[in-house]
Amino acid sequence: MYDKTKYIYVGLDLHKEQHMAVIMDCFNEKLGEITFQNKPSEFGKLIAKCKKYCTNGKGIVFALENSYGYGTWLIERGHIVKDVNPALSYAC
Repeated sequence: MYDKTKYIYVGLDLHKEQHMAVIMDCFNEKLGEITFQNKPSEFGKLIAKCKKYCTNGKGIVFALENSYGYGTWLIERGHIVKDVNPALSYAC
């Protein structure tokens, strides 16, 4: 088992033209959010925003539906990616 306090958690909602991400800690406290265009040149904005919350050496865990596209990009850059079953997610 891993220490959940050593990570921030980023839920990604991917769309054709733009993506939305919510950044949370292990206590379900919202730390921030970002909306960015679905262009490779924009993906770095997400990483930069997330790193602002990586205090004390915290890592990032990304969660997204169908992680085979954008998730692959994140994995190739050394990030942890969890695939979310769409049947288990819902809009708040």
